[in-house]
Amino acid sequence: MQIKFIYIILIELLEYAGHVQGVLLVFVDFLKTFIEKTQSIVNYAFERLPYNALNGLIIYMIIVFFVVLAFLLPSILFSKLYLSYLKRKTELLHRKYSKIIVRFLIDDLSEKELSDLKNVKSKFHRKILTAVLISIDTAESKLVSSEIRKLYLDMKLNEDSVRKLSKGWHHKIRGIRELSHMRVKSENKNIMEFLKRPNEILRIESQMGLIKLLPFVPFAFLDSQEKPFTVWEQINVFDLIRKKRIEIPEFHLWLDHWNDSVVMFCLDMIRVLKQREAAPKVMELLYHDNDLVKGKAIKTLVDLESEEAVVKLKKLFLLEELPNQINIIRSIGQLRLESEMNFLIENINNEEFKIRMECCKSLALVGVPGIVKLQSLSENGDEELKRIISHVLDPRI
Repeated sequence: MQIKFIYIILIELLEYAGHVQGVLLVFVDFLKTFIEKTQSIVNYAFERLPYNALNGLIIYMIIVFFVVLAFLLPSILFSKLYLSYLKRKTELLHRKYSKIIVRFLIDDLSEKELSDLKNVKSKFHRKILTAVLISIDTAESKLVSSEIRKLYLDMKLNEDSVRKLSKGWHHKIRGIRELSHMRVKSENKNIMEFLKRPNEILRIESQMGLIKLLPFVPFAFLDSQEKPFTVWEQINVFDLIRKKRIEIPEFHLWLDHWNDSVVMFCLDMIRVLKQREAAPKVMELLYHDNDLVKGKAIKTLVDLESEEAVVKLKKLFLLEELPNQINIIRSIGQLRLESEMNFLIENINNEEFKIRMECCKSLALVGVPGIVKLQSLSENGDEELKRIISHVLDPRI
């Protein structure tokens, strides 16, 4: 059986090679000429050069190099031919199985054809079948998805996917994608273990897979997130949320997480998704040990437009770094809090130019009372303050 298979491959290769027969003939002619020239050069070298150990070693190394080259070139050519054959074979099988699967979906497949399909044993064919099933399943129709998943399980293709989880990382990724797409949850525990791996790509695929496999608790993986939750991972998770319309959880549930990168991700999600009910929990982070978390919490409270938070932020103003101070001042303008105008006026003469600018901007945003106050301050202010107020009140801006 094996000899027959090898014979078939050779026939296919010869048929393909027939298309490049002219190129092969030119190559053989070139190789023949090349060998003759090399032989004449070697003979000349042995005849003309004075013999010593170094010259002999150099000549023999050159001979070995050309012998290796003579074997290497055909190997490269054969591998190119084989890869071309494999690509052509894959395309043909993909088209063949696509037609069969479509016929299966419209119930146009005979019992014998269905039986033959389910009894496919070749690993290569089964790999292509899995790819075809996933490509056809667009998840637009629940009925189609259900039928494809049933066929996937009937053919025991899930067992092939599970076996990939015990191989190299690139095989693991393929296995996770297949199992998550077909909603096979038997390996959820193993996939969660991959979250601890140092390979960032594997961790991202594990997170994506678990979100699909755990539709009712899609962010359960955050509980066991030990590695830093990188920006790239966060972007991928958010993109999946946006595309798959996954049920959004209450992200304040993870604000007590020991992993600061998870906390900052949840703060971003609270801010972007406008989860205003999370404001009290976010305010607890204003005293966090990590300045990055504290800064993110202030920014989140500003974007959530929490008036209660502004009162607490004012108390922290003098203790904060410049970026956080600017965010605190900006929050008053965004909320148009006329009651906090005195706080802005107190800081309008600050030595820091950026703080002065933000105080003026926030006063202007408060409305008519703020604009009137700015005009009054402009009359008695220093030259820098006058320029800032003139800029802020410029109707062209």
